[in-house]
Amino acid sequence: MDCVEAVYSLSSNGWPARVKDVAGRMRVTPPTAVQFLAKLIDTDLVEKGPSGYKLTKSGVECLNGATRTHRIFETLLVRNGFPLEDACKVSSSLTGTIDETALEKLCSHMSHPDKCPHGMPIPGGAKHV
Repeated sequence: MDCVEAVYSLSSNGWPARVKDVAGRMRVTPPTAVQFLAKLIDTDLVEKGPSGYKLTKSGVECLNGATRTHRIFETLLVRNGFPLEDACKVSSSLTGTIDETALEKLCSHMSHPDKCPHGMPIPGGAKHV
């Protein structure tokens, strides 16, 4: 997911992400970044254009889902007494471990928070957009 996030943030200003910038953001060598990008192309999360890489529609959906999961877990943990920094670390390790139905039930139980403890918006889910 780190590579998807790197491509997204580097291309958010309208310019495609370049290999050297993705490598720098991920703290890997350019050849390693190319390998990550190739895998993301194979799974239709990233596409390569003439001047760099950008997320596909599937890539954006994947990133939004991971962001939503992270921020919901983070909110749950902080509401239950975890220090914010610890909640963020634990949430990072939990992303990808819960299905959409369970996440929606958890979100509903928490009255559909719209922001995480950092004040960042929580992307809408299937039932709460």
